[in-house]
This record gives sequence, C-alpha cells and structure tokens, in this order.
Amino acid sequence: MAPLSLYDITIPSMIRHLKSASKLLEKAGAHVEGKDTPLIEGRLIADMLPLPFQIQVMTDSAKNLAVRVGKAEAVVWEDNEKTIPELQARLNKGIAFLEKLDPHCMDGMEDKEVSFLYRGEERKYTGANYVLTAIIPNFYFHYTTLYAILRKEGVPLGKKDYLF
Repeated sequence: MAPLSLYDITIPSMIRHLKSASKLLEKAGAHVEGKDTPLIEGRLIADMLPLPFQIQVMTDSAKNLAVRVGKAEAVVWEDNEKTIPELQARLNKGIAFLEKLDPHCMDGMEDKEVSFLYRGEERKYTGANYVLTAIIPNFYFHYTTLYAILRKEGVPLGKKDYLF
C-alpha cells in the first residue's frame, strides 16, 4: 500500500463530512418546519457564535487547506448565510470546490512552509504540521459544534447521523 498523502488524509474525509453536515441540516429543517423557532441563531452558550458560523468555518478550513497546501486558486466566500437553504448552498459550494482538486495537488508539500496572518499574527507551519495541528482539529471542532447545537435545539439526531 502506498503511503497516505496530505490529500488522502484530509480531502475525502472533509467532503464526506460536509455532505454529512448537509444531511444534518436537512433533518434540522424538517424538524423546525412549520414551527416558530430560531434554530439558525442556535448556539451552545450565549457568548458563542451561532450555527451559521460553524458551517462557514468548516468550509473555510477546507478551502484554506486547498489554497495554502493544495495550491488551489484563492476564492472569497462572503459569510452572509442566514437560512438553512443558504447554509446548504455554502456546503455545496465547499464540496464542489474540494471535488475539483487534483489528488496530487498536495504532493511534496509536507515540509514546505505555510504561513498566513491569523487575527493579526503571522502563523508559520510546515504543510504536514498545518494539516495535523490546525486544519484537522479546527474542521472537526466546528463539525462537532454544529452537531451539538442542533441536538441542543432538539433536532433528533444520533451517533449514526454524526458519523455517516
């Protein structure tokens, strides 16, 4: 078996979980249909950013990985989604962006420097370190938070929904 590449350990799983997030939102939409509920403003605690932010960061994390390590052309997506259909469109945009990537786009990037500004501070990583210590944890933190917000808001979801 060939060694796993940075692409192999990130992009297929990200696509899968963006699709899973879309299914979670479908169930959420069905759950609140006909109800007067502020699901879109759902958050775990008052000082936390709401549900749309979780999806925006998931898609931005995947996009940033593709640009910074996968050498994809940079794109800007406005963070202005306010409805479940708009969030579904954002997820679909992220999925389509990742599905266009060449599986070899990250080859040789393991030891290359990746640097960018984050909240006014320069961050420097190797490609592998960026993937393992920043991108993967951040992506799954926001996926898990999306799930947790939906559960808190009463959406009937289970482990199967989270994993598949």
